[in-house]
Amino acid sequence: MKRIFIMLCAICGLSVMADAQVRIEGKIKKYAGEPVVVTYSKGKLDMSDTVQVAKNGKFVYENAEYVATFITIADNRLALVLEPGSCVEMQVDLKDAQNIEVRFEGDYTAENNYQFAMAQLQSTEQALLSGGYVAFKDYRDALQPRLAAVSEKVALLPEGKMKTQSMELQSVLFDYLAWDYYRTLQRSDAEKLSADTDFAAFMKSIDLNDDKTADYNVRAFVINWYLDKEELRDERAKEKRYLQLAAELISDPAVRNVHLSEYMEWRLKSDKVKYMPEVFEVYQSLCTDAEAVNANRDRLNTYMNHFKIRNGVMAPDFEMVDVNGNRVCLSDFRGKMVYIDVWATWCAPCCAEIPYVGKLREHFVNDPRIEFISISVDTQVKKWQKMVEEEQLPWKQFIVEGGTRSPFYKEYAIEFIPRFMLIGKDGTIVEIDYMKPSTPGCAENLKAILDNQ
Repeated sequence: MKRIFIMLCAICGLSVMADAQVRIEGKIKKYAGEPVVVTYSKGKLDMSDTVQVAKNGKFVYENAEYVATFITIADNRLALVLEPGSCVEMQVDLKDAQNIEVRFEGDYTAENNYQFAMAQLQSTEQALLSGGYVAFKDYRDALQPRLAAVSEKVALLPEGKMKTQSMELQSVLFDYLAWDYYRTLQRSDAEKLSADTDFAAFMKSIDLNDDKTADYNVRAFVINWYLDKEELRDERAKEKRYLQLAAELISDPAVRNVHLSEYMEWRLKSDKVKYMPEVFEVYQSLCTDAEAVNANRDRLNTYMNHFKIRNGVMAPDFEMVDVNGNRVCLSDFRGKMVYIDVWATWCAPCCAEIPYVGKLREHFVNDPRIEFISISVDTQVKKWQKMVEEEQLPWKQFIVEGGTRSPFYKEYAIEFIPRFMLIGKDGTIVEIDYMKPSTPGCAENLKAILDNQ
């Protein structure tokens, strides 16, 4: 599981927009020359500006194009909630390099003060866990003032998505911190951790049947805690036992079915192992939600295709439809290498690669050995047709019926798009997961493959 503070960024972040103007005014109490740096995103790059600070600690930062995402004062990196046109004020008390207090005013005051409270909680947690063994009671007591500050700031947030998600987080926040505690000390002080009766009592006190105080991750924490005690070495046995423990520990049938199914769905998106059908059999025997079992069985079939679809095997034939409604098969292109771009109009990364596909195709436009085709997994045909027409894409464009649920998508074990594949002139798979056309050197690499066919 990702740390809770990584999740927080997903909750609190706002999109970076061009043609924006932001202004950050600040005053650092007892300023002694500490560096102040503002970070913003420029495309895929993180850019930084060093802020000039007066001797009295005052500073003003303005950016006419990009919205700032972080400000770092000394070694303290603080996330910012801003939008185009925002103006914020910061009152900073930098007691030392690792001890800072900040009060925000102006736009997004409540949001930025909440984020600072969360950052302080994270900083305190990291300090506690980096200083050697700490008893769970002492860990909990040390975090309580920070947790109370976070709770106070959550209450001040304006109504909306951020407040809703932050309030949901509040109910499980300490459970997440307790799991950080467990995983950290399990590596460094396992013997002392095992003897800590306060921690064991806390874990046993969590009600896995209560949706208000236990989400999927909290249930997984507790189940894995019990699983660790059994000291199983075989991964296959551990995965089966996890499911059995979940069924034993979660008594509410509906909650149990949801957790078992969510675990199975997550597992079918993770590392590929050939024994997964055995794990699925255990899941199937414990979950009484037939609809969820059938959905995961479908995912399992796609999952297992990863062991069938690989370089060097014959590419499964499939049918696709062009913009005029004509049906075409992959086998119709036999005799040429086929460069396949799998995409959808709703996929932003896919659309970002389209110009690069065009440049790559232009590089080989006079080479009769290769055919470029794009295959959409859209379900809204008219939307796909409109985009193809508006963009005037000069290479062959197709769509498969069923989108991401199509036989093509499942048989080729596609999990994420864009996806690029190379099919040899004899119909065998040359590259089942080829590099993005935006990758430097792609054209040269593709020519080398063609020359070796």
